[in-house]
Amino acid sequence: MSIVLARRLRGLHTLLEMALKDERARPRPDDRTVAGIKKKKLVIKDRLAGFDGRQTSSASH
Repeated sequence: MSIVLARRLRGLHTLLEMALKDERARPRPDDRTVAGIKKKKLVIKDRLAGFDGRQTSSASH
């Protein structure tokens, strides 16, 4: 994964966090929407964790 992709994923993760905060601030948040946003955030987090792990192991060689 390139550094550019990692930055884009971090930006998308931030946008999803803002969307989650907005949804939760509504008088009656939609549980499906909240769950969907959380799922997308988790997918991004997993991809970033894999990227960070490869960067760390590459730096140690």
